[in-house]
Amino acid sequence: MEIAEHLKDRLVDKEFKGDMTQSFEQMELVRVYAVKVTFTGVSFKQAALTNCYFRNCTFIRCDFTGTQIKDCYFKGSSFAQCPFRYTTWEKTQLDEDFLDKCLPSEENLARDLVRSLRVNFAQIGNQDAVNKAAAIEVKLTGLHLYNAAYSKQSYYRTFEKYNGWNRLWFILKHFRWKVLDWLWGNGESLSRVLFNGTFLIMLSAAFLAKSSSTLNYPDALWLSFLNFWGIGQPLSHLFAVILTVARFVFFGLFMAILVKRLSRR
Repeated sequence: MEIAEHLKDRLVDKEFKGDMTQSFEQMELVRVYAVKVTFTGVSFKQAALTNCYFRNCTFIRCDFTGTQIKDCYFKGSSFAQCPFRYTTWEKTQLDEDFLDKCLPSEENLARDLVRSLRVNFAQIGNQDAVNKAAAIEVKLTGLHLYNAAYSKQSYYRTFEKYNGWNRLWFILKHFRWKVLDWLWGNGESLSRVLFNGTFLIMLSAAFLAKSSSTLNYPDALWLSFLNFWGIGQPLSHLFAVILTVARFVFFGLFMAILVKRLSRR
């Protein structure tokens, strides 16, 4: 085994003026300053950006593959056709619309980038961006599991990690993800919990009205609603058990989402 030197050239305490086309590949940029500068075709590949200030800058076809970005400022900056694969972010000020415009096309790489950005947004206190990133991360996770289980793309069907018994494991993981997504949006959807709770009450009311010759549907619906909250005239043991268990489950899911949202603040 051979170990070679891999030192990065350093650029420290500099200000960029005018349009930039210079490459900074595998360099370390520290306290670099630029305002309203256009970077065209610039490579930041495997570079390390620390305490840099890029306000209202424009990045066009710049390569950020493998870039480490820490304690930087990118507010007001725009990125066009810039790859951000394998990029890591830490304590960096960034507009949240980055999540809509700059993710890689590969869903697994996009998920990893969004995960890094979610932590980054939490570090700078942008809770709206944290929630947005979390929701996108959940969707990308589901898409990745689906492709790993069912896609005919050559990447998934020729890579050993996604074939054989491993493929069966991804099928089970996708099924689990789908169930949890339907139940409570994988921990990100209060509306999904409320909808499913309401749907269960309506469904139990339909069965109750059908099994009773004295109850119409509105009466059965009201009775199911009361029993869901543990009040009102007792129903049969089966309905009582189902509604009681459902109440605790949905209340637990509802509170878990609230706690998760509040813990991000």
